[in-house]
Amino acid sequence: MPDLSQLISELGRRNVFRTGAAYLVVTWLLVQIADILLGAFSAPLWLLRAIVIVLAIGFPIAVILAWVYDITSQGVKRSAELGEEVSISVRDGRKFDFVIIGALLIAVVLFASDRFDWIEFGSQSAVDRHSIAVLPFTFIGPDSGGEYFADAMTDELIGRLGRIDAVRIKSRLSVARFKDHAQSVNDVAVELDVNFVLEGSVRKAGDRVHVTAQLTDASSGFQEWSDVFNGESDDWFTLHEDMAIRIADALNLHLSPGEVDSVRAHYTENQQAYDAFWRGWLLLESFHIDISHPEEKLQAAENHLQRALEFDPNYPLALAGLSLANSYAYFYGVDRTAERRIRGIELAQQSLAIDPLVPEGRVALGMSHAANDDHASAVAEFEKALVHDSENGMTWCLLAFSCIAQDPPDLKAAEEAARIAIRHDPTWTYSYQVLGWTLLLQGRYEESVEAYQRGVEFNPDYFAVQFGLGEAHLELGNFDRALNAFEAAHELDDSGDALVYVAACHAGLGDIDKALATLEQGLESGFGPIDAVEGSPYFAPLRDDPRFAALIESFAGQ
Repeated sequence: MPDLSQLISELGRRNVFRTGAAYLVVTWLLVQIADILLGAFSAPLWLLRAIVIVLAIGFPIAVILAWVYDITSQGVKRSAELGEEVSISVRDGRKFDFVIIGALLIAVVLFASDRFDWIEFGSQSAVDRHSIAVLPFTFIGPDSGGEYFADAMTDELIGRLGRIDAVRIKSRLSVARFKDHAQSVNDVAVELDVNFVLEGSVRKAGDRVHVTAQLTDASSGFQEWSDVFNGESDDWFTLHEDMAIRIADALNLHLSPGEVDSVRAHYTENQQAYDAFWRGWLLLESFHIDISHPEEKLQAAENHLQRALEFDPNYPLALAGLSLANSYAYFYGVDRTAERRIRGIELAQQSLAIDPLVPEGRVALGMSHAANDDHASAVAEFEKALVHDSENGMTWCLLAFSCIAQDPPDLKAAEEAARIAIRHDPTWTYSYQVLGWTLLLQGRYEESVEAYQRGVEFNPDYFAVQFGLGEAHLELGNFDRALNAFEAAHELDDSGDALVYVAACHAGLGDIDKALATLEQGLESGFGPIDAVEGSPYFAPLRDDPRFAALIESFAGQ
């Protein structure tokens, strides 16, 4: 025992204890500072780990150096050469103690602020570091109708991870195009501007569910986390919640109690209502991507959403979804009755009365105002929705549309919102149509052509982008290109609108007979008002032809 007491005494004399304590405290502070600074520059997580490993390796080296060397008034000397000479004066030793105590106090303050959110260090950098794209989960199994199950899993994880302040999550619309993709994780991450990619698969056999998931760090290509979840269909709520919490743990995120409650919150306790809602909601999302055959899609979505409300009349997401289905039916001409329009507003208001913070409810109310031509109110609701879901490209696009359609239009705000929508989802055709429209109204025709052309590349079967492309070319005097676009638009929609513009292109190209014949077809198909044709500069080459005057006169009273 004397030998042990002598060893402890010698360790104290040589300041080994002080050095070790100081090293640990300073190392902890350096790691905290590195965590903040590396987050500010969106550095990969492996860099922080490397710093921690290097500092850990340095600890035994620092202790050995403290044993071998002493600091004296004459400088640094080997301890063996000093014998029992006191290496550091009492006053200097106390200074060293004060340094350690000060560092400990700083460490305590940093720890407390991190745990209790007293100080928010680098909140934006944290968001940038933990940007995640949840790719559409793959459904594996013989049940072809179970595909929605995997899609619902994707949407649920996006929604729950999006409730964590330190996570920036890409919207469902942004990742939808990567379903069954063959690209590498790194390529997907670069295209979506994220640091992590979450992938997974779902197997469902009867009431049994088997889910595998893996989170990959795009910068290194290494798996950050992977897990397997097994359970009954009735465990669906718990499965989503647990997966989101485990992903947060894998990213070393310290969730506040409020965030944990938010991640675990769900809007209904009824499994049947939940199932019916997702079937309807996913049909609405498919309608956002492709608005062809609106009657079939909207009716099917409406049936599922109404069924969800039969199981749970106070399900705010189902109310919001049914509101959207009604507003879309009115807006896209499926059912232009006042009942549809009013029903859309009422359902959205019911959803928000239950939970005012549901972004889907705000979007639904905004869309119902837009269907009612109250675009100023629509703008206000879309902006409120974006406060809680700023990554939603669809909402940005709807905001852009209503900024144009309101009186007076705000074209600069519309352009900004449309460009943000495209940044979040660079393949959604509707965003390019809205951007092309606002550029057209600003007289920036060449830029408008570029926007519409991009939209055509992603979806050549979308009437609005083909029609808008024709308008932009027409303004530039590119009559042949405008003609091609308007003819493509007419093939998609045989109403008179595109035919009248086809006639304008023929007039610009000098083919008067063809212009008059096509114009007559367009007017017979219901184009109006006739004054717009009579006063249009595009039909100036026809005004001296008596057949044009006769044509205008014959349709003037209709």
